[in-house]
Amino acid sequence: MAIHKSKVKVLPGWVVFGGWRGELSIDGDLIRITGADHTRSLEIDVRQIKRASFNSNNGLWAIRCKDGTRVRFQSAGTVLSADRSEAGEQTNQLITALLKQHKIRHFGV
Repeated sequence: MAIHKSKVKVLPGWVVFGGWRGELSIDGDLIRITGADHTRSLEIDVRQIKRASFNSNNGLWAIRCKDGTRVRFQSAGTVLSADRSEAGEQTNQLITALLKQHKIRHFGV
């Protein structure tokens, strides 16, 4: 699988305001987000995800890992969005496919 990239916004909580912008890349089972200023970054190994949810209205992904950490980021959504391009939509499809592939509980709103 080739590396996929799109724009995202990492959020401090459930509200879609605040946070920091960056570029998300998916390479195999690894989701990596690098801040626009390169001072912030995070990595999520899909195999370490316990459950996830996606809100299609605002593009918010809420991910809970097996170690208890939580990550929230905004990709492509209907109303609000960090990336309304085709790459943003493809990001949502790829993440959903990875979750299904690893039989990780997830739901959409």
